[in-house]
Amino acid sequence: MVSKFGFLLLFGCIGCVLLFFIFVERNLRQTPRTNLHFQTAYEMINRSSGDIRILIESSCNATFLIWIITSYAGDPSARSALRRAYMDQELQTLGIERVFLLGKLNDDAEKRTHVSQGALLDESRRFNDILQGDFLDTYRNLTYKHLMGLRWAMNNCKHVKYIMKMDDDIVVNIYGILKMLRSGIIEKDSLAGYIMKNLVPVREPANKWYVSKMEYADNIYPDFVSGWLYITNSQVANQLINYAESSHIYFWIDDVFVTGILRKGVNVKIQDIGKIYTTDYRYLECCIKGKINLLKCEFLIGPNGGDTELQVKFKEFAKFCHTNCSIRAENNLVGKTCVVAYKERYLHKGAFQINSIKIL
Repeated sequence: MVSKFGFLLLFGCIGCVLLFFIFVERNLRQTPRTNLHFQTAYEMINRSSGDIRILIESSCNATFLIWIITSYAGDPSARSALRRAYMDQELQTLGIERVFLLGKLNDDAEKRTHVSQGALLDESRRFNDILQGDFLDTYRNLTYKHLMGLRWAMNNCKHVKYIMKMDDDIVVNIYGILKMLRSGIIEKDSLAGYIMKNLVPVREPANKWYVSKMEYADNIYPDFVSGWLYITNSQVANQLINYAESSHIYFWIDDVFVTGILRKGVNVKIQDIGKIYTTDYRYLECCIKGKINLLKCEFLIGPNGGDTELQVKFKEFAKFCHTNCSIRAENNLVGKTCVVAYKERYLHKGAFQINSIKIL
């Protein structure tokens, strides 16, 4: 039988446990959740823009354009295609420096992709075009890469006139881009690209681009330019980076955050150059076929459709037609004459719809 003293001891222990939980709950209530969220965001933004440790760094010898390209560390195929399409010696002649922006791979990713940190170091020694930050290379860390690249360009390529940010699965006619830049079409101190308007956050939890209300409370994103490819300068990059660090805000969808939220915060204008973009790689294939008839292509930018070799093929076409082909007539544009079974879509990542249908 339990003694009276034992009952008192047990009762005292239960009371101590209850007091402990009451104390903890009261302290949690007194700590605003938003402050915790913003503190985490602040630490993340400082790491990604200024204080992040750099594991691999490249030099900058550009005289006209610095070309920063977000790339997944575990997939070197797109980097290889870009290097073969636009070789370093040619880029130097054109006044361009190309740098691939990478994160680091964890053990599982290294096993899955068969790409080790040692292999990335070897790649960097061979090509001297890698900037790698000390963060995991994941979708949720895209903003790390983006701001890291802008910060590096701003600090190391101060006298370069333009910064071009691109994803590594995008095909580009660099000769057409340079011609456009030298013509003065790009407005000063702007972000020029494919403008995205009135896009809403994906609220479907099953989608990899799902955004919770806590991450982004508004129901619509500010206007931004697609991260596929955009052009700006070091002055704008400096404004974006400084505002990111001083405002203590963070959002993981990089193009929305950098060219939308931050851009709006510093009142930088965006310029629509969407006419030179196609959202279907098959239009680029139609462009290549036009080489037979010595016809140029109105599209300078588009996706590779999963075929990294399209980068090399399109470059060969672009270089040949830069001096040997004629501009297409309005009624003979690729966008009007190329027939593909495809419905136009936006460039926004993760944009999809789920509709109910009746099954007979």
